[in-house]
Amino acid sequence: VRSGSLVVVLALGCATQAPSTAPAPGAAPSGAADKVYRLLAGRFDSADQARSSPGFTALQTSVCRADVPSLGSRVLYVEQARMEAPDTPERQRVYVVDPGEPAESAAVLRVFELAVSGSSVGACGLSVPPRFTRDELVERVGCTVALRADGPVYRGTTSGRGCPTTLDGATYTTSDLVLDTVGFRSWERGYDPAGTRKWGNSGPYVFVRRTPL
Repeated sequence: VRSGSLVVVLALGCATQAPSTAPAPGAAPSGAADKVYRLLAGRFDSADQARSSPGFTALQTSVCRADVPSLGSRVLYVEQARMEAPDTPERQRVYVVDPGEPAESAAVLRVFELAVSGSSVGACGLSVPPRFTRDELVERVGCTVALRADGPVYRGTTSGRGCPTTLDGATYTTSDLVLDTVGFRSWERGYDPAGTRKWGNSGPYVFVRRTPL
């Protein structure tokens, strides 16, 4: 949960307002991309895991629809924070869900940072979706997660050493994501140029969905 890729995410503040999860009117159906978009939206936390597994922190993640016209209709704003400090997110991201190949079973999750960190905190709790211009977002090139359907579950990972980091002596991160109707599992690790792991938990964080689909 420490690097700059995905944790899912998949992150916070939608407790007071159910997120809108439908793509914009007129958007062409895209199979897996639409399903992943809906599965990611909501409020999640890892409180159950934190109580039973030493070394895992109780985190909450809220994901809601965002308005970035230049990035299409499947755009999500993400906040993640420790549960004891929900108003101080440790991560803010924007995700764009694009169709993969083949579109009926694959989706691509692109990851963006906010150019000005700390802006839009609590946006998922508002009555209107947060709106960003493209200039307010910085794409984390190389941190894309390619997802494929495995029955009702979507599984994905970053590719190779392409997702950069400078945290604790690591130069690249890997991020694995498993997503279904119950919630998601996110596992991030950081490695040095020799491939030695510098940080990351022994297994994935388990986030349970707390809002209905």
